[in-house]
Amino acid sequence: MSSMPQNAGIYCRLSYAPDGSLEKVERQEADARRVADRLAWPISERHVFHDNNRSAWQRGRKRPGWDAMLAAIDAGEMDAIIVYHGDRLIRQPYDLETLLNISDSKGVRLASVSGVRNLDSPDDRFILRIEAAQACRASDDTSRRVRRGWEARARAGRPIGGGKRAFGFEPDNETRRESECAILAEAAERLLAGQTEGGVLRWMDTVCTTTQGNQWVGKALKNLMMAPRVAGLIHYQGVYYKATWDPIISPETWEDLKLLFQQRSEEFGYAGRERKHLLSGVARCPSGHGLRSKPAGGRNRPTTRIYWCAVRKCPTSVGRDMELLDAYVEGRVLALLNDEKFLAELHAADPSVAKELAQLERRKADAARQLEELVDNPDVDAGIVARSLAGFERKIRKLRDQAEASDRRRLLRRFAGIEREAWEDLSVDVRSSVVAATYRITVKPTTRRGPGFDPSAVDMVRLPLDDPGPAPVS
Repeated sequence: MSSMPQNAGIYCRLSYAPDGSLEKVERQEADARRVADRLAWPISERHVFHDNNRSAWQRGRKRPGWDAMLAAIDAGEMDAIIVYHGDRLIRQPYDLETLLNISDSKGVRLASVSGVRNLDSPDDRFILRIEAAQACRASDDTSRRVRRGWEARARAGRPIGGGKRAFGFEPDNETRRESECAILAEAAERLLAGQTEGGVLRWMDTVCTTTQGNQWVGKALKNLMMAPRVAGLIHYQGVYYKATWDPIISPETWEDLKLLFQQRSEEFGYAGRERKHLLSGVARCPSGHGLRSKPAGGRNRPTTRIYWCAVRKCPTSVGRDMELLDAYVEGRVLALLNDEKFLAELHAADPSVAKELAQLERRKADAARQLEELVDNPDVDAGIVARSLAGFERKIRKLRDQAEASDRRRLLRRFAGIEREAWEDLSVDVRSSVVAATYRITVKPTTRRGPGFDPSAVDMVRLPLDDPGPAPVS
């Protein structure tokens, strides 16, 4: 083995840099270069590796710089490594053994401020293994202390960890910022009232930005609404604790929101664009196809639009003036929302099932995890857990049907007795949701000639309140 390395590389790592700062990594590189100067080891500039905001304690976590360094050693491009300190390179015995196996018989040297090691030397390997075991023990001790601290904070109802300021809270993530809390509460109301996520996002962009000063996107809105903190809860290790702050929305409303997001995800697989027309996809032709909108065409009607069935070869193709059909349907819906008999039926008691459904979903997830753990155990009948999963599925499907019907009832209660002026102030996607929750609408071909509107060619069948409503149509 040559006494002087010919191609030395530098490895730097910083475990925690949430802001992406490179300052401390660059400091490590500067210290490593001073070690190289003292030892007169030549540095190959293309072999300077950085892993910023990367832990070496969690086995299996990707470290691009570490992987690239191992590949360079294996290819014979490097014969020496310089690090600021040994624990920047290795904190798990597994990683040390990987490094030793790759560098075996290659004469690779390892240097740091604390000294130089030869990776081919049995004595140096012995010392490195002791140091790696000590580093692993130190990481385990730190992890236990951190977990105990987190559990204590959760039990006290205080937020866990640091990170960025959460929307609705001051930088301590514990004190409410009331102006943002009011926006969150209204966003929740809009979602439960039937407004699409796209519509809510556009509204939020008109009143605020994210805590980073950006426009709102669907993922940010969903993460915000699904976070237990908005319901005044702290979640840790599968347990919910009451937070020190008052909830922004009630826990019951939060459960309803979680169910709403889950249902939309299963039905559509996307957040949903902002609706432009009241009955698009709500009204159907006699063959069951959802109607769409388009310009009516014609020299005398440049701004007129119609609803029509866009399915080719539909045997009952229909088209109807949008303005007239909207006015007729909205008149029927407003009359129903102000009908005393309907209001009495609407306000009859209906227990919410959102909380029970959420508990069942959690128990099903726990059973699924148990099944994964037991699948390779010959002493346990995995079929028992599998049958348990099937039982959960049946109960969940039944509860979802009840929840959908309950959601319709709560939606309609929000607008019971609404007057036309207030109705017209609602966004079109909210009005469309109310229409879809009250009537199944079928538009038939009309035999009437000339101007005007033919109500006999529109079937509006009122949906029972215990009916989850029609499935979405495309």
